[in-house]
Amino acid sequence: MTRTNASRRDFVRLMALGAAGTALASFKASSQSPRRFVIDSHQHYQATPDYVERLVKVYRPRNAMACVLTPMAGFEVIRKAAADHPDVVIPYGHVNVDDPGVLKEIQKFADAGFKGIKMHRPRNNWDDFAYFQIYEKLQSLRLVALFHTGIVAGSSDEPEPSSMARMRPSFLHTIARSFPKLMIQGAHLGNPWYAEAAEVARWEKNLYFDLTGSSLIKKAKNLAVFKEYLWWEGPTAHSSPDAVYAFEKLVFGTDEPPENLDTCLARYEAMLNACEAPEASRKKIYGETLAKILGIKVRA
Repeated sequence: MTRTNASRRDFVRLMALGAAGTALASFKASSQSPRRFVIDSHQHYQATPDYVERLVKVYRPRNAMACVLTPMAGFEVIRKAAADHPDVVIPYGHVNVDDPGVLKEIQKFADAGFKGIKMHRPRNNWDDFAYFQIYEKLQSLRLVALFHTGIVAGSSDEPEPSSMARMRPSFLHTIARSFPKLMIQGAHLGNPWYAEAAEVARWEKNLYFDLTGSSLIKKAKNLAVFKEYLWWEGPTAHSSPDAVYAFEKLVFGTDEPPENLDTCLARYEAMLNACEAPEASRKKIYGETLAKILGIKVRA
């Protein structure tokens, strides 16, 4: 792991711990939160000996599964984990789109039964035509394409050829329109370009977003603001004929260590409460939408 990535992980852990107390207490105290089937669409592989054990220990009792975003260095660990714990682990690959061997890596992940591919830190804009061969490959293999969008962590002391400018959510509009059978997930609802991300999702039926990262922390005092971004209620003259209720364009994710699952669920629940999202939509957000995309049976 590079120093930049290690710093990012440390930052995420500290950020999560700082906000965990109140949110987790509220979540545990609430008797109105029903048991739901959960799929964490954004769980990063950790190269520690006990990672899989920790993941299973936390997720299995909560009726939860995790899409584990795995670089090639963790390939064998997560391939085995998915075989040993199919009720918890959904294997995803994690690739560098600028690596000359990226297409071969994607094929290797697909051949091993991995269900999606995470992409991050491109040197060019996400919708640069140079990357279209990658998206065509993902579409043909029926792999979910998970793109980082918005602000990106990193150390300014180290050279970094990418930035948030390369990963605006609007670039996913080009990709969704160019590859209409490619299932796309944008991470972080484009933070800070929330309105831009929502407007792209409003028109593209193959595009969803998660709300992981700092957004639900920094907006904690005004969570109802997300209703301003996700404003439509279904197919109208102002949306695609295939449009669904706006909040159903969200999928759940953590982007944090396994132990923070309850805290992340609490943040989502607080936002959905503030925005008065109905229970049927919450079930889709927490797991049913991704289950349908991935061909996974929803568990009661």
